[in-house]
Amino acid sequence: MQRKIWKIELSKETLKYLKKLEKKKTQRVLDRLEELEGLNNPTLHKDVRPLTGRLRGFYRLRVSELRIIFELDVRNKRIGVHLIVPRGNAY
Repeated sequence: MQRKIWKIELSKETLKYLKKLEKKKTQRVLDRLEELEGLNNPTLHKDVRPLTGRLRGFYRLRVSELRIIFELDVRNKRIGVHLIVPRGNAY
């Protein structure tokens, strides 16, 4: 198990969506979030991109056909996950 640098906080909507997913997909999402926890700079992960427009300041993490929308609180080393949605509904 790798050392955790960041703390992941999931919104109520995110938890609700994870409960609806099949177990394999849920585990894949949790594994990818755990990867981010161990990085010094999560924005450098190969599947993380900054969002633009009205979502400026947020980032997305690609996990197969799902998109995880999150923000970083650098001061408190917190990753706030706001939403997990299928690719077509993400933006």
